[in-house]
Amino acid sequence: MPNCLSCHASYLENKLIIGLGNTLLDFSSDQSINLQFLNKLILSRHDSSSLAYKDFKIYKQALEVIAPLSKTNTQGVNPADKYALILASHRNNESLEWQSKASVDIDKSVIPTDVPAWWLLKKKNAMFYTGVGRGDFSRLMMASSLLSLNDSSDAHQIDSEFANMYAFIMSIDPPKYSKTIDQTAAKNGKIIFEKNCQQCHGTYGNNPTYPNLLIPLETIKTDPELIKANFSNSSMVDWYNKSWFARPPFASQLVVQKGYIAPPLDGIWATAPYLHNGSVPTLEDLLNSSQRPPIWKRNFNIEEYDARKVGWKYHTPASKTDTQTYDTSQKGYGNQGHYFGDGLSLSQRSDLIEYLKSL
Repeated sequence: MPNCLSCHASYLENKLIIGLGNTLLDFSSDQSINLQFLNKLILSRHDSSSLAYKDFKIYKQALEVIAPLSKTNTQGVNPADKYALILASHRNNESLEWQSKASVDIDKSVIPTDVPAWWLLKKKNAMFYTGVGRGDFSRLMMASSLLSLNDSSDAHQIDSEFANMYAFIMSIDPPKYSKTIDQTAAKNGKIIFEKNCQQCHGTYGNNPTYPNLLIPLETIKTDPELIKANFSNSSMVDWYNKSWFARPPFASQLVVQKGYIAPPLDGIWATAPYLHNGSVPTLEDLLNSSQRPPIWKRNFNIEEYDARKVGWKYHTPASKTDTQTYDTSQKGYGNQGHYFGDGLSLSQRSDLIEYLKSL
């Protein structure tokens, strides 16, 4: 079965970075395509009444439901929020037992997200891009086990161990930028950052601060579809807030918001592509909206990191012809908003990027 590191670990500069969002995964095809093969393989080694097959059958029935409803338009983005909605709709919210009929209405749209870095979580007081996840973070994270658990008895066992998982995640630090940083430019960039960026993204160094600001949509102006999807579904919110996960003493809940959290920027050099939906391939493009490519394609087979622009090297085809091409005109894939770098000069933007490499 998949585990946390399927999405929350990836290679960069030929090194496995634990906690780095995996932007190589491909959810654009039906993820259940290999289930029949796996079913035959497991039955060739285990009896149908065995514990091994019983565990696989739980995962199989969940993925058969999820896969057709969670295909993304593009490789590299993630449908995790849609997974959560579908899984919740097929679980009793008290016993957590699987039910074949969905109890929550599910929209056909699949709104993508870019997997955030784990090391940012230690600074946050709310989870997810829209800040809807409140309360005990362990409970919020372990909800992913809805993919494979039997019922609430399994959840109790996971709950007893998940504090250790949470402690491990809180121990993860961002990777240091491995190439040369122009220190003079970075010093100038810090001044620019303090004037233009720190009020939302916090301060860095020996005594860092982070304001945990949820920026209203009318201010940030980024693609609004994630705010309107999944975790804003009233049935989903009601299911979760009355579920096993919301029970004290370690209760968590969903609180619907109308904006996006301005994230900490620790290790930002390593976390391309940018914005909550991974629609902008480099930091330079993020800070200059006029040069953001409306359609772009990166290499998913060989790492092609752009040290100058800080992000992924890409080219700009005339149209989207395959699932490795990102088309920002599609619903939920827009690259608009966060225009705060547009007023900077070319040299100011370059200095700011040098400083951001150091975080």
